Amino acid sequence: MELRMPRRRAASAWALLALVVLSECLVAPALALAPPSGAGPAGNTATSPQAAGPGAASVTGRRVFASQLERDNARNRTYQPSFGLFPKGCRWRTVTHDNSSSVTYQYWDFQAETWGDERPAACVPTSYPAPGPPGWRWNNDTPRTEVTCQTSHCVYTNMYYNNGRWYALVDGELYIPSWRFSRNQEVVPFHVLDAKEFIDSVKYQVVPGDTILFDFIFFIHPTAIGHWWEMLGPLYSILKTINFKRPCDQFVLLHLGRQHLLEWVRAMIAVTLGVGLDDELPPVLVQEETDNAWNQITQQLSGFARDTWYVFERVLIVKDLATGGGRVFHTFDDAREFRGLIYRQYGLPPPAPRPQVPRVITFQRKRANRRIVNEPEFVELLKQYGELKIVEYGSNSSLYEQLLQMRETGVYISVHTSNLANAPLLQPGSAVFEIIQRNWMWNGLDRSFKDQTHMMVDIHHYAWRAKYINQTVYLNERDFHKVGHWPAGQCGTEECVEAHTNVDVIVDLAEFKALLDDRLPHVWAGEGVQQASIPWPDW
Repeated sequence: MELRMPRRRAASAWALLALVVLSECLVAPALALAPPSGAGPAGNTATSPQAAGPGAASVTGRRVFASQLERDNARNRTYQPSFGLFPKGCRWRTVTHDNSSSVTYQYWDFQAETWGDERPAACVPTSYPAPGPPGWRWNNDTPRTEVTCQTSHCVYTNMYYNNGRWYALVDGELYIPSWRFSRNQEVVPFHVLDAKEFIDSVKYQVVPGDTILFDFIFFIHPTAIGHWWEMLGPLYSILKTINFKRPCDQFVLLHLGRQHLLEWVRAMIAVTLGVGLDDELPPVLVQEETDNAWNQITQQLSGFARDTWYVFERVLIVKDLATGGGRVFHTFDDAREFRGLIYRQYGLPPPAPRPQVPRVITFQRKRANRRIVNEPEFVELLKQYGELKIVEYGSNSSLYEQLLQMRETGVYISVHTSNLANAPLLQPGSAVFEIIQRNWMWNGLDRSFKDQTHMMVDIHHYAWRAKYINQTVYLNERDFHKVGHWPAGQCGTEECVEAHTNVDVIVDLAEFKALLDDRLPHVWAGEGVQQASIPWPDW
């Protein structure tokens, strides 16, 4: 049975800060890529010796903050651009240091209107010493943990956090085993004879309200934004159907740091949580940061004391694939609604069928790995089919500029990588041609983007797959000798899967041309997705 709790009145989140428009104008449907202040064009970064001073302006979409990249040669550090939507009162920018992989942060002082090193109170959790905030009382008059689970999610009342671990307080003699709520995280039952006696004997604080506990499961690839769809899609659908505050009171993000909360990610979270256009994100709680991904998963929540038990009044956890959940929206309508709301964030019209699919081919290039080795020849091939635009987005590229490109794109081509995170945001009738590296099939990863575009119903999605070792360049010679000769069916170990994220691809141009010749006539003719579909290539 679904857990029912009275909804709490949402506190207003009006921006109290100076604002900057994302762009001076959002009127033309086919625009040159005009990023917001602080976000340079694709593949580049705007530079300025000073931070952009926030100033007020109006716009039909969301208003955002913006500051530009700054360089401090005296201190050997670079201040990365800061723009987009942030949690209320907690705007930060990432500081990178020469010859170091670690990062630090500066925070915007809203009173002094300048950047500083001191972290504001809004960036740490709001908790209340025992017995909780005025008028607060235990759910069902007991501090024990209670849980109600559905196929896709679980809702906890009185969930406990202490010294880096999550607990369910269980009283009585019945033993309850641990429950892994995601691929990387578990809830540990803490057995006591009497829950009230236990809580009275420890130092505790209360985190009131509704909390979403979110585990980014692919933590060793923290900037792989494509994986956000797999958890945010189901969460969006769940929040529409259960009695849970929207937006929530706080969003707990495990295994990532603030540097990984790109503007693209924050905008997606805002739509998922139901944040209004005039509002800001609820508090986002993260763990203390380390420069080692494997150590990151054990870090303490930032701002929490290790000697204190924290009681989260009500917690929603979405199951992932490893715990019986899914990776897509629950309905087609939810998926298309979400896509439209993303465009609305930036004052852009919602995606709609076009009289004719434009013969604009967008090829998204990669520079780090999963590059196309024979790219010059590949590019010449693509030019035969339409107006070719080559883009390359980075962490400082705005979602707005990416949406503009998706709006005018008819055919979107990319290797299988985070580049394809924008594929579900294409206009109806558009087509994706995906290039999949060899031996890439574990846990359905080769279909992860296809699954997302499928939910939109109106986006064609095709793929060419590298199947042979002579189509693959292993960037680590050890990977070539260790797993290069493994057949795809055996490439299910973590070592083999990770090795095939670090490869480049040689595209068989004749095969790819045959795929384009076979499918593009159906796309240009405006045929339906089902009518023009073909089987997904096997491995």
